[in-house]
Amino acid sequence: MKGNGSISGKDMIFRADQIDLKSLDMQLEKHLSRVWSRNIEKQRPAEEWEIDLAKLDLMNVIAPGTYGTVYRATYDNQDVAALKIML
Repeated sequence: MKGNGSISGKDMIFRADQIDLKSLDMQLEKHLSRVWSRNIEKQRPAEEWEIDLAKLDLMNVIAPGTYGTVYRATYDNQDVAALKIML
């Protein structure tokens, strides 16, 4: 088999007993911490029309349709109708 890059097949073999899992775990934790902090910075403020889905409780189907289904629901302890769109 012919290689396509500068890494040979020999360079890709590792012995499991020689891998420092603790060090890899620490590197992964550091990387994820940086990525998550960047994602928090990029979050935009909520739009006026956006809702908190944790406060929405779908109950029963009112009417199925071609593009979605209308549900009886409650949002923040108020009765509402919610449309679940089929994509």
